[in-house]
Amino acid sequence: MPVNSRKIRAYVKLLRFDSWQVWLFNFLLGCILFELPQISRFILVLFSFMLATSAVFILNQYFDRENDKTNNLKKNLPIASGDLSPRTGIIMFFAFTLISLTTVLFTDISIFLLLLTYMLLWIGYSTPPFCFKNRPGLDIIVSGIGAGILPFFMGLQTAPLLTLQFEFPWMVRRYQDAFFTALPIFLVQSTGEIYQVVGDYGADSMANISTFAVKYGKKTSLRAATSLLLTTISLPIIYELLNLSLTPYLAWYLIALTCLVPCLLYFMKRSQDASEKNFAKLRAISRRVGAVVLLVLFLYVLTVRMIVVAT
Repeated sequence: MPVNSRKIRAYVKLLRFDSWQVWLFNFLLGCILFELPQISRFILVLFSFMLATSAVFILNQYFDRENDKTNNLKKNLPIASGDLSPRTGIIMFFAFTLISLTTVLFTDISIFLLLLTYMLLWIGYSTPPFCFKNRPGLDIIVSGIGAGILPFFMGLQTAPLLTLQFEFPWMVRRYQDAFFTALPIFLVQSTGEIYQVVGDYGADSMANISTFAVKYGKKTSLRAATSLLLTTISLPIIYELLNLSLTPYLAWYLIALTCLVPCLLYFMKRSQDASEKNFAKLRAISRRVGAVVLLVLFLYVLTVRMIVVAT
């Protein structure tokens, strides 16, 4: 392979887009669920979000480079494998962070504050002495907030949807709708983090990284993940029974859920095998079909929203 081609592939791989597709989906969901943003504003915030998220994953690879060398699932990452130097990675991190924060600063101060919180949270996740990922339980919570709630709220503010005008009843309702949507997103991302640390159990144990799975064991972690996933699936139905938010969308949700049931059952069954080999296969499957599934879900939500608004 020519040197230039190898370098280009290494730079692209450094961004790890396949690992944050769901984060992007949560952001886009926030952009379309209640109001559609202006195109120019959307492009600027999307650009900043993607740069910031790429920076987060570059920083993670920078600090994890030695541990990644012993992780069969991550040893081929550009910094761990030596395709790119740690210095290159840290320079890209600072450049991406500066560009993304500067861009949103001149777009909307509320998005700037959300993106700044997002960056600080993920910096704390990977960076000593904080290393949230090395604090069992906190690693799951940070993932739920950082990969779920904050991207979703950045998407909401791209519209923008939320202000501090609480004297208006409809603004209170907007916050209520946002909260009841963000809760299952938080749970889904927390569940995903548990599956992630179960897959990394062997390498994390060898490196003395005390993740949720390392502290509580694979079986307990998988039971917790299953419980969170079932709770997430049930929440929209609970909202309907309690006459809370999102009730106009319940029928549409059930249609989507029915279509996804075979995939969910397959994944839940396969994930009970906590071996590293099995989780490597699950990751490979998710990389092949994940983007397609998320794109279909996004288009489905967008279509439903347009139908509901039109009627």
